[in-house]
Amino acid sequence: MTTGIYFLLQSIFFSVLLTIIYFNKKRIKNLENKIYTYLVITSLVELIMELILDTIMPIYNEKIILSTLIAKTYCATIMIWLTLLISYVTSISLVLKKKTENIKTIKTIFTTFAIINILAIYLLPINFFYENKIYYTTGPSVNVDYIVSFIYVLIGIICLIWNRENIKNKKYYPLFIFMILGGITGFIQMNNPSLLLSTAVHTFITFIMYFTIENPDLKMVEELNKNRKITEQNFEEKSNFIFKISQDLKQPLNNITELSNELIEKTKGETQEKIKIINNNSKQLYTYVNSALDVSNMDIKNLKIVTSKYNTKNFFEEIKLRMQAELKAKGKDIEFRYEISNNIPKKLSGDNTRLKQVILSILFDSIKHTEKGFIELNINSIAKYGVCRLIIEITDSGKGIDIDKVNTILSTTGELTIEEIEKIDKLNIPLQLTNKIIKTLNGSFIIKSEVNKGTNFLIIIDQKIEDKEIEDNSKKISSNKKALILTTDNKIVKTIEKELDEIEIINTLYGKDCIDKLNKDKYEFVLIDDELKNESSLDILKEIKEIPVFIMMKENRKFIAKHYIEDGFKEFLIKENMQEELKKINKYL
Repeated sequence: MTTGIYFLLQSIFFSVLLTIIYFNKKRIKNLENKIYTYLVITSLVELIMELILDTIMPIYNEKIILSTLIAKTYCATIMIWLTLLISYVTSISLVLKKKTENIKTIKTIFTTFAIINILAIYLLPINFFYENKIYYTTGPSVNVDYIVSFIYVLIGIICLIWNRENIKNKKYYPLFIFMILGGITGFIQMNNPSLLLSTAVHTFITFIMYFTIENPDLKMVEELNKNRKITEQNFEEKSNFIFKISQDLKQPLNNITELSNELIEKTKGETQEKIKIINNNSKQLYTYVNSALDVSNMDIKNLKIVTSKYNTKNFFEEIKLRMQAELKAKGKDIEFRYEISNNIPKKLSGDNTRLKQVILSILFDSIKHTEKGFIELNINSIAKYGVCRLIIEITDSGKGIDIDKVNTILSTTGELTIEEIEKIDKLNIPLQLTNKIIKTLNGSFIIKSEVNKGTNFLIIIDQKIEDKEIEDNSKKISSNKKALILTTDNKIVKTIEKELDEIEIINTLYGKDCIDKLNKDKYEFVLIDDELKNESSLDILKEIKEIPVFIMMKENRKFIAKHYIEDGFKEFLIKENMQEELKKINKYL
């Protein structure tokens, strides 16, 4: 072994350097990095065991038990390193083949196999050779490593054949290096057993792997980019929503208000009273629209936002129990209705303390102003690209809130006052402060109320999806494939997103916005609804070049489908059967 001491010392230097660099960097918690962490540690231990064995070999006759134990432990660390490498290769193969459900089974098989072989190493005999300062070990115990190494190479080759379409993937580089250098070093050691190179090769492979795994720094940058894309996507959705609502609602409401004002002056009696009701309702509805669209510039420096993970089931269950306890304590005969959607992710991340505070404050306010009847809490969500949009609705049959007071609550903006800061940590806070906190959390707060009939509160707030769920909801972004859907039919968009789950679906409501997006980014295809308001799908088609464009239509309009195809659309898709119709798109991808 002494003739290989220079390789050993160089390997120790690089292994220590790699260990320091790797463990001083933040790492993403995934399967690949977990296996690699064990590989780095095992590689260093392997080198240390070889160095100890080199030191003790000249006096092995004097300390035969200790020498045997060290030699066999060294062989055992080689076995562990080999098992970790093949576990990495098979896991990567399963991930690339999208068979991740089998990873746990494969892990169990390799762990069991490694334990059996390590026991064989310790139970089988090992021989020492020492002559003219040349020494090495042989025997059945050592042969176990050679046999297992050969078996693992065969498994690696099977993985390559099975995943041949991904054979150029950089994650397979360690396997190629192992097969090539392992074969060369095996041949050298057969002719010169004292020149032990296998440990140096293992260190070299471990070092090279650092550049093939998901680099922690780059991965974090990618996560930030994903987060930016999610934010931009949410902004686009809000922009579309604001544009559509402002055009479709605000102008008609203004017209109603103006006309009703004129009619109030020209009429008398019962008719005049009814027109006043219409006028008040239009003003109230206009307020609701403004509340939904308002973007506050409130200074949030006085409110500390603390983001943490939380279990949604436990979170809302606690709110339910607190509400029931409060009703019991107040002694009010009020029916409490509670409903939570099954589509809400199990784990979310956000300032759940503040969110719980505002929900309970609104519920307690409802108890205060409701003598009989009901209070209802409904929780729903829309999950998209790693973000869950919680839609929390609280309805009561209480006294209601006057429109002027609603306006005062919802128009509250600006910096938190000293009095508000003093109240901020109390469980039950005023509705004005509740509105400020919701806006601080980048949420929306809407109040609809009728005096003596009841009040409806709506909280809309985005939370980050955590754990495996974020991977499932982010796979559209990571696939780097996008499609543009031009429609106002939200149900159609949801169906397309569900069926084409590998593609990021961008929905737009207007032709001009569609063309602008196509000029800025790359899309796989465009889907256009033939029922667009005030726009022609053919005019939009003329502006689109080089990518497939499909038209969506209802069954009763199928008779004009052939005209659309003649005009340049690739295919027509029937809305009532979108799940099947979307298969037509596959041949264009």
